[in-house]
Amino acid sequence: RITRHVNKIREMKVGLENVKVVQVCSHSHRKEATGIQKFVKDYLPALKFHNTEIAFTNVNKKETDPTLELHFEDGVVQKLDCSNISKDQVLEDLLKADKNFKAKEKVEFFGKEISI
Repeated sequence: RITRHVNKIREMKVGLENVKVVQVCSHSHRKEATGIQKFVKDYLPALKFHNTEIAFTNVNKKETDPTLELHFEDGVVQKLDCSNISKDQVLEDLLKADKNFKAKEKVEFFGKEISI
């Protein structure tokens, strides 16, 4: 059984390029958090396995809303609302946010480095 689980994780190769930290906020007793709970169970182990340089944290408190908080390379923080959506939609939203993020290009301008 464990071997099947490990093989399944290895097959689910999903790479994130621009994200440095992913904070998953879910609560186990809220009905609208069902999708993100299944995301944590089914997809988060594979994401952790294939993205070792990214820090993943899971906050499971009553006062939290089901969200994904993404911290990008240049310090930008983006929150994704995960209320009442499926685990597949949570993964799709995460991948879209990573793909649509464009890191600012750093340019030297009169001896100073600026981001554009």
